[in-house]
Amino acid sequence: MQLAVCEFARNMLDWKDANSTEFDPETKHPVVIDMPEHNPGQMGGTMRLGKRRTIFKTKNSILRKLYGDVDYVEERHRHRFEVHRNLYMHTM
Repeated sequence: MQLAVCEFARNMLDWKDANSTEFDPETKHPVVIDMPEHNPGQMGGTMRLGKRRTIFKTKNSILRKLYGDVDYVEERHRHRFEVHRNLYMHTM
């Protein structure tokens, strides 16, 4: 997932140095970031587990249509990194 997001930002937004902070903590365009609630200095037992609700803000979202045109989805996650929320503003 991280690499797909990086490639999208590099090719569609022309951010040639877009990266995940896991790979390049000093990247100018951090498109995948450490979860805000995660302490990067503490690795044991710090993954986000469970499910998270994603609410679709627009009716014409391709992803929303793929999920059956619902208002929101809840998916299970197990990770320490997430797509930087600022990236959403550049893709709408």
